[in-house]
Amino acid sequence: MKRINTTLAILTLTATSSAFALGIKDFAELDVDQNGALSMQEASADATLAQKFKELDTNQDGQLSQAEYDEA
Repeated sequence: MKRINTTLAILTLTATSSAFALGIKDFAELDVDQNGALSMQEASADATLAQKFKELDTNQDGQLSQAEYDEA
């Protein structure tokens, strides 16, 4: 039962994110090297995110942090 509740909580949080609403893949799924940031190469796995990459990279470091990604 605890596992079901945890799963439902995760799904609810995911469903409310704007990135999810746009059809963009989950940050953790895209962060292949698990360094906590998305490179352009990682972001290119999702066409919508790749198109918005430069716009979302507000500090212009060539990577998307979790916070920048959450603005998608």
